[in-house]
Amino acid sequence: MRTRMQVVAAAALAVAASIAFAQGGAGFGAGYGPGAGAGYGGGDPARRAQMQAAYEACKDKADRRACMAEQFCAKSQDVATCQAQAGERQARFAQRLEQRQKMHEACGGKRGDDLTGCLRDQRLALRLQRLDERQKAHEACNGRRGEDLAQCLGAQREKLGFGPRFRS
Repeated sequence: MRTRMQVVAAAALAVAASIAFAQGGAGFGAGYGPGAGAGYGGGDPARRAQMQAAYEACKDKADRRACMAEQFCAKSQDVATCQAQAGERQARFAQRLEQRQKMHEACGGKRGDDLTGCLRDQRLALRLQRLDERQKAHEACNGRRGEDLAQCLGAQREKLGFGPRFRS
């Protein structure tokens, strides 16, 4: 009899724990997790709604990226800054697209596993190039600490053609 009571109590606790876990707490609601990243305004609900409205307005447009930037920035507090940042994002996107096209051209004529291996080698070469550039930037800023180091590395990123690391 006592064993049955223990089994029933354990089952009741398991059900209660699963219900409590399913309800979650802070950080487990909608908008949390991999799908709620920077693409839709992060955790800011107003910014997310603004991005979704821009998406809906530009759903059927031929140049959706430019349309979304225009729609999103039209409702922004600082329109000029928003459009400048959108232009920088579009330039970085175009640069990455060009790099991918170069990788595929370098692997032209290959199929299947050969293509997969070739593209992996191309990505590795690009990664090693970026690591080398990063190492050179750190060597150029050798001996600096704190805010001075951050400013030096930011200047090195600008020289290499990358945008600012963090925006305030």
